[in-house]
Amino acid sequence: MLPAAILFDLDDTLFDHRRASGIALGAMHAAHAPDLPFAAFASRHAEVLEDFHRRFLAGELTLDEARLARMQTLFADFDRAIDVATAERAARLYREQHQANRSLVAGARELLEVLSNRCRLGIVTNNSTIEQTEKLRALNISSYFDAVVISEDVGVTKPDARIFAIALERIGAQPKDAVFIGDNWTNDIAGALAAGMAAVWLNPEGQTPALERLSSPKALASRTSAGVSLPRVQTITSLAPTASVIAAIEAAFTHRTHGAEKHEQLETLAP
Repeated sequence: MLPAAILFDLDDTLFDHRRASGIALGAMHAAHAPDLPFAAFASRHAEVLEDFHRRFLAGELTLDEARLARMQTLFADFDRAIDVATAERAARLYREQHQANRSLVAGARELLEVLSNRCRLGIVTNNSTIEQTEKLRALNISSYFDAVVISEDVGVTKPDARIFAIALERIGAQPKDAVFIGDNWTNDIAGALAAGMAAVWLNPEGQTPALERLSSPKALASRTSAGVSLPRVQTITSLAPTASVIAAIEAAFTHRTHGAEKHEQLETLAP
């Protein structure tokens, strides 16, 4: 049985940010730092991107300031000081290539097509309103969703349970009647569970969940992180085939509705 509502993360869940970012970074590297080892450059960029994205979400920097500072920090980490004009050119090239190579994660459109005919769909995403709205337009998927909640627009970011509550209110569903699908354990899965929802974790790289972000020290003392299967969480490695994803959604939701734990609290995760 499917839930009444399914909420999705956007970046790297539906939108293939990794692909767009990889192409954009390759173009920027070729134009501005071809002599630097690309693997090291890409690895450091991923870290710097995450840091400045966090600072933007926290309101410390505007989006343009974060983009500029990201480039200057990246090059400085390779002992290269670049002036503002160079940083602006690098940031502009990256953004142009990123926008030109927007695409959906494999299987996303097929999944949305099927689910939109069977339940209400929504998005909960951390980023600027303009950025995410433009992505949805470029990807041509806005029509699938009954609610789109963007952190800049509502003033709260994942994993704060309040942003999930806003989305649920807008879509007209209770936490017990909804499932969240996302790729980031802390922001998406831990956040959704804290909001009272079941969740499906899109985990193509086989990451280990950070259980300490979910449970109290008391609960953690009674279990180890290795091989733990949390109630209300199913893990998938892809959005295809559609039938497999739907089966995972139904399994997570069934755990919730038939409640291995009545009035479950995160502090009582131990079996």
